[in-house]
Amino acid sequence: MAALLRGLRAGRALRGLSSVVAAPTPTTPQCSSLRRGFHCAALRLQDESKSDKTPSSSSTTYHEHYHAPPAEQDNAAASQDDSKCDPAAEQEASRPNTSYQDQSGEQGEEYETEEQLQARILTAALEFVPLHGWSMEAIAAGAETLGLSSASTGMFYKGAGDLVLHFITQCNSQLTEILAEQHKQVQLGQAEKKKTADFLRDAVEIRLRMYIPYIETWPQAMSILLLPHNIPDSLKHLSTLVDDMWYYAGDRSTDMNWYTKRAALTGIYNTTELVMLQDSSPDFQDTWNFLDNRIQDVVNMAGTAKQVQSTGEAVVQGLMGAAVTLKNLTGLNQRR
Repeated sequence: MAALLRGLRAGRALRGLSSVVAAPTPTTPQCSSLRRGFHCAALRLQDESKSDKTPSSSSTTYHEHYHAPPAEQDNAAASQDDSKCDPAAEQEASRPNTSYQDQSGEQGEEYETEEQLQARILTAALEFVPLHGWSMEAIAAGAETLGLSSASTGMFYKGAGDLVLHFITQCNSQLTEILAEQHKQVQLGQAEKKKTADFLRDAVEIRLRMYIPYIETWPQAMSILLLPHNIPDSLKHLSTLVDDMWYYAGDRSTDMNWYTKRAALTGIYNTTELVMLQDSSPDFQDTWNFLDNRIQDVVNMAGTAKQVQSTGEAVVQGLMGAAVTLKNLTGLNQRR
């Protein structure tokens, strides 16, 4: 910068000198040559001063780089303003990110919850129940079919009980879907409404037939359900099942009949299930005959002593069924 200032001052001085020299004076050969020499020197100094005024490339790059951040800040501020004005952008920003990226940078699917993974493993394990029974071996085999390690069985704290409870939940859900579809058809006038006795009888048979593929190993499943840590869930699924049957049968009672009807149907369901385990007739025909004879007792109940007696008989039948189950555990009763 100092050299540039000195060049500018010298240029001004020489320009003043050249103007003096260029003033009209008597022309002599010596003065003319002297004037031309001063004029040429002044022109050379002016050229040098112009070249000094040209900024270097490095300084230009520095200034451009120095002024770049404000532009970036302006762009960022503009993008923020746009996002504030766009409700869709705000919703997208507030939405939690449940996807992931692998090492190659490709976007993956949403995460699978632990409950979903357990359900997939247990569903796959049902295929191996006839071979391994209701056991951890069946769960390990189901996990391996999904490409998982057999060590994934550590996810199931109740062991084989998780497999049995999963199967019961699955069966109850299937029955609820069937009953809901039948109810819908009746509402639309596409089917006739069944009598209460026939409806309950068919519902119990549909539910019990879901055990047929696993009938040989079902006594083992019942023994697992009787373990202390599995009893609460087992009773919950049973009460939900019976309540759904009565609901779709049209029962909307809110008095004591609500309890007596469900208690009686629970006893009949349990005893029919135990009869089914001992039945060797074709297509379990003896079991369905037994069900036909007992289901009418539930419908004929009234608010009298007879109703109480029938309810008591249903409870006693349930206790007798538990005794038969204990015999199955000890191997005294086996399906012929």
